[in-house]
Amino acid sequence: MNVLTSLDVLIGLIVIFLVISLACTVINEWIDALLHTRAQQLRNSISQMLASANDNSLGQKFHTHPLIQALERDTNVWGAYKRRDKPTYISNRTFRQVLFDILNKLVADHPINFDGTLEEIEQSLNTLPDSDLKTRLLSILNEVKVTVQDASKRVEAFRKAIDQWFDESMERTSDWYKRRVQLWTFFSGIAFCTLLNIDTLTITQYLWQNPEARQVYLQAANSLISNASTDSLKKELAGKDSIQLNNLGHKVGTLLINLREEVTQTTTIPLGWQLEKFPICTKDNLVTWLAYWIRKLAGLLISVGAISAGAPFWFDMLKNVVNIRNALKNKTLGKDS
Repeated sequence: MNVLTSLDVLIGLIVIFLVISLACTVINEWIDALLHTRAQQLRNSISQMLASANDNSLGQKFHTHPLIQALERDTNVWGAYKRRDKPTYISNRTFRQVLFDILNKLVADHPINFDGTLEEIEQSLNTLPDSDLKTRLLSILNEVKVTVQDASKRVEAFRKAIDQWFDESMERTSDWYKRRVQLWTFFSGIAFCTLLNIDTLTITQYLWQNPEARQVYLQAANSLISNASTDSLKKELAGKDSIQLNNLGHKVGTLLINLREEVTQTTTIPLGWQLEKFPICTKDNLVTWLAYWIRKLAGLLISVGAISAGAPFWFDMLKNVVNIRNALKNKTLGKDS
């Protein structure tokens, strides 16, 4: 029985961590909508790919290309003003098309026939001005010549190698952005835990002592797992480099409203500083006062660390713990019968 109770308490904590993590996700998207961080990092990464030691003009030509400008969109920022937003995603195919077009304009007298043989492409690339990009493209071409023996497949392999070069750069960009999002989540978690007094140790004690509250959070967990939109939401949250606030906000908002209505109708977790009875620091009460604040700080830090794990982690954890609980309960019932 104590094992099931412990699992119920853990499920309650996971639901709370998940709710706060989702709220942090929305705040992160607000920050990105305001600062336009994702789009700016994409521009910087592509500019670095095309830059040479003393020349950044190719990056500028890339971003002003009609195919790239067609990806820009008008956005209402919090309904306050309109802004022309740069793209936050560019496919490898679009990158390759724009790159080839830019290179052809550099040698307008002798356009590069990227549909010709690999040898013809190599000769044309050698006519380009010396640059880091030229060196990189010739390196890719030479690697293709070594690894692909069939001459008829070399041009297609060259295109795929350029696509792979772009994809690898975008993976590094995505990793950078995800680390930035984790930092935003950490600070958002600090803000939430401090303002709302989200103390893991106090909440754990409350759930342990209140079976009605545990039951409510268990029902909320089952509702989350059975919700058909939960899996798609989790996938969107896991792909933070591609989600947009206008796509995510409604789903998260609806989920948070449903959870709040389901939980707060029958139970109230101990959140907020106004519910706390703070010990008074006196000479006779100093040890008790210190112990209280050490415990409080530990509870808040645990909450911040848990929230920093992110909503996708808690979605998976919730499903796994509920499955373990159900399996254990069914096993217990089987023995009793």
